[in-house]
Amino acid sequence: MEAALGHIAGRENVRQVVLDMCDPYRSFAQRFFPNAQLVADKFHVLRLLSPAINRRRRLIEGDRRSAALRRLLLCSRHRLEYADRLALDQWLVNHPDLRALYQAKEALHSLYRTRGYDRAKKALTLLTDRLAASPVPELQTLRRTLMRWRREILAYFATGLTNGRTEGFNNKAKVVKRRAYGYRSFRNYRLRLLNACA
Repeated sequence: MEAALGHIAGRENVRQVVLDMCDPYRSFAQRFFPNAQLVADKFHVLRLLSPAINRRRRLIEGDRRSAALRRLLLCSRHRLEYADRLALDQWLVNHPDLRALYQAKEALHSLYRTRGYDRAKKALTLLTDRLAASPVPELQTLRRTLMRWRREILAYFATGLTNGRTEGFNNKAKVVKRRAYGYRSFRNYRLRLLNACA
């Protein structure tokens, strides 16, 4: 990858790089953009527990992806109606491990509603301290991940940057390609994409 991108001038002038939480991406960005501040993408931080929540849910109720419970568990709690929150809380009483995962996911959402770098730093410290006492293995894994990516996660609160725009352009590129059933000419594909993103 570095060989393919090495010809690009001005890499030392890049100030911020927003990236997914992937160690190879981070090490590449550190080498390739030596003066840039790395920022962990908010969307990927918030999704850290989604696979674990889905695995636990499937063990309890089977693999019904359209189940209302799946939506309730993965949606941010403050967006749910009062009746949905009440029903979810009553259901989680009988499943303590899943409840612990759900509460940790909500704590992550709460972290991103925090205003200001210093407050976020304190909130993240409190969260990792609370996770340290949990017997649930997935939460220990989450704690280690948050500790390893602490600087990059907190950088969001200083910059407010996310990968949302890039993800949107990637989605448009996939839609343009799918609608045309592929392109034989890269030039035509590029022109169509520039038109769609204008």
